[in-house]
Parts: sequence; C-alpha cells; structure tokens
Amino acid sequence: MSFALAAVQRLRGYVLPLSIVGALVLVAYFFVTPVRTWNTQRDLLAERSNRYAAFEEVNDVLQDEVDALREPSGVRQAIREQLGYLLPNERRVPMLASPEAPITLPARWPYTLVAGIVTLRESQYEGVLQGNLDTFDPQRP
Repeated sequence: MSFALAAVQRLRGYVLPLSIVGALVLVAYFFVTPVRTWNTQRDLLAERSNRYAAFEEVNDVLQDEVDALREPSGVRQAIREQLGYLLPNERRVPMLASPEAPITLPARWPYTLVAGIVTLRESQYEGVLQGNLDTFDPQRP
C-alpha cells in the first residue's frame, strides 16, 4: 500500500462530516446575513414611518391654520391672539389665577374658628354628594 492511498483512506472518514459542516456554515452565512439586513431595514422603515406620520400631523395643523387665515374672521382672531388687538368698543380685563390657599391652619384663635367652619362646610358638601342633604348653599347657614 502506498502512502497516498493510506492517507486517502484515513481522510475518507472525515470528508463527509466536514462537507456537512461546511454546507451548514454556508447556509447559515447566506441565511443569517440577509435576515439581519432585513431586520435592520424593517426597524429603519418603522422609525421613518413614525417620523413621516409626525411630519404629516404638523403639516395638517399648519394647513388648518392657513385655511383659517384665509377668512376674515380667522385673520381677526389671529390679530387678537398674537398682537393683542382690541376693537374700539372692547376693554381688556386682566384675569389672574387665584392662588391656592394653605390647607393647614395654625391651632390657635382665630384660626380654630375658621378651621371649624371649613370642617362644617366640608361635611355639608359631603352630605350633599352622598344624598343625605337636599341642598348646599354656602350663603345660608
């Protein structure tokens, strides 16, 4: 037996498993790479679609504003809101938000009297909400 023939017979047992492993590697390479690219493109498409939807929404709002400004009433309203323009028979009355009162009061006179009145009014209001009292009129004791 020659050396070449002995080497071929020894390698014959490795050829089939190596060729199967090689085929699996090639299939995995040609399958995984396109799937990874497809997933990346899908994510990019979703992001761009969301961005496009946001731009469409902004464009719709701006188009509504343009449509409103094409009418005289819309122009008057824009002048009032943006420039603060008033008609000759109108008067500006500034309105400020009422500040929130503190909930806790000191435990000494005259605050104890006020706290008692507030507690009474709160219980009356709760009675109206529960249906135990007919009316709740803060002007009547």
